[in-house]
Amino acid sequence: MAQILVEDLDPIILEKLETLAKQHGRSLQEGLKHILQQPAQKATHYYTGGDMGKARDAVARAQVRYTEKIFSDSTELIREDRER
Repeated sequence: MAQILVEDLDPIILEKLETLAKQHGRSLQEGLKHILQQPAQKATHYYTGGDMGKARDAVARAQVRYTEKIFSDSTELIREDRER
């Protein structure tokens, strides 16, 4: 299994990570694994390799994933940014 070395980690961050792990009944290593696994497990991959069937499936998955979610209209934000 792969190992990761994180250098120059702020001691305060390390302490907070240790505390968080303890609060969930985990060792620091288990806690870090959990933190890293969460977004990786939720990631949705849409690479289709040019296959239209796969592309249609990917679009269908995206539609299901974003159904009933409300997104703000960014037009005003873009206009404000351009005016700066």
